[in-house]
Amino acid sequence: MLPLASIPYALPSQSPSISNTTILAFDTLLTTHGLAPLPSPYQHLLFTSFSLFAPHSRSLRHSISPHDLNCATPPPNAVLGSRIPSEGFSAPSIVIANATSMRAAGLRPYFSLVSFSIKPLDAPDVGTTVCVRGYPGGGGGVLDWEVEFPAGYHLPFKVEMERHSREVWELLERVEMWAAYGQGGLDWEFCVDDLEVGFKAVGEGSDGLLEQEGA
Repeated sequence: MLPLASIPYALPSQSPSISNTTILAFDTLLTTHGLAPLPSPYQHLLFTSFSLFAPHSRSLRHSISPHDLNCATPPPNAVLGSRIPSEGFSAPSIVIANATSMRAAGLRPYFSLVSFSIKPLDAPDVGTTVCVRGYPGGGGGVLDWEVEFPAGYHLPFKVEMERHSREVWELLERVEMWAAYGQGGLDWEFCVDDLEVGFKAVGEGSDGLLEQEGA
């Protein structure tokens, strides 16, 4: 586990192994009283146990800390996650919504996770840990990365998956995110914004070039 203090905040944005990416900023979506479900699907993806979150909404003025107005980078919207994986519950997840429709659109039914901004809400207790888990298709090994936040209020932290985890997070069918604290692994709310993902065209190889038929 990496403590947040050991990771530089200012890193140049780069995704050397993944091209053709898009950033999901969620800012064209509308909320009701500051919260709303995400469209299903949204940009070929299905978001489970995430809510659309507008921290500057007047409806949330007395419900969230002023220190959490920075969740949206930039405003107005971010997404809010909660729930740790435990018996009877699954972590907030991002999955391919419909493989058939993706193939019809000329895309492979997988995605790459490139980067995102994340922070635990309010002032987390000592040992609050944000965890990310990826499930590649085709029987690839599960990918895990986590970072421990010190106690206190935080700025959003930009996670660059390849640079921070030293692995390329591609050909994914599912990604889970959660935040927990304490010896019992209690749940802690967190927000995510500027989710950078990549999709490959049918026949496109890992180098971004189209593979020859039968190669």
